[in-house]
Amino acid sequence: MRRHSVSSLVTATLEATSVPLSVSGCAENDSLMFVVGVMALEAPACEVTPDPGALLLARGVLDRAFTTGYTGALLVGNQLTQRGSREQLRTETSRVALRGAEVRIETPQGGQLTEFSTVGTGFVDPAAGADPSYSAMFVDMIPSSVSPTLPDGRIVAKVRVFGDTLGGEEVTSSELAYPIDICTGCLVSYPAEAADPTSPTYLCALGGMASEGLTPPCILGQDGLIPCTACISNPICRDPALNPATQ
Repeated sequence: MRRHSVSSLVTATLEATSVPLSVSGCAENDSLMFVVGVMALEAPACEVTPDPGALLLARGVLDRAFTTGYTGALLVGNQLTQRGSREQLRTETSRVALRGAEVRIETPQGGQLTEFSTVGTGFVDPAAGADPSYSAMFVDMIPSSVSPTLPDGRIVAKVRVFGDTLGGEEVTSSELAYPIDICTGCLVSYPAEAADPTSPTYLCALGGMASEGLTPPCILGQDGLIPCTACISNPICRDPALNPATQ
């Protein structure tokens, strides 16, 4: 299976500029292409394997103390059947070149907060018989330009990806609804063994285990917990009394 690393694929989407939502002429049949979910990026490899057995996240977390955006590794499926034939000298037209995604952000109650389209890249082979083919596509589900307009708490990002078949047909996927919790400092953990023994209250130790042997998350401030010893230069990591999430 193809493996996709966050270092190579996120680059194309992190610099994407949000533009007004407008994609026309796309095929309306949502069963042609679909988004299964958001795949988990696991350190230290920080790679995803696009197949039905991939580990999917039930929700995302964006910690404003460390990042201003949220990038999702979407598992995209293609059910367009193969049409190419070497015997008949017919080229394959059912492969889909992914071009981007449409994102609508709502409250959990369904109130719309914003919508935009964002650039992304990917390529999905045609289905093999009755079995869909899969690919990964990294999408800015909350771009840095949009993040300041969103409140803390839970939002729901509703995502559709779009692209073109090699036969020239525009296709849009079914919609994925993905909850994301936005917070400040909620991903910081304070291990008991990291406590500064010289302080009467909990302070994260500056020495000892301070970042030695720790595996940093694939994207700092997104989904994965951050031990306080790994971000000791940040005041909220040093002192939980300064962390809004612990108050």
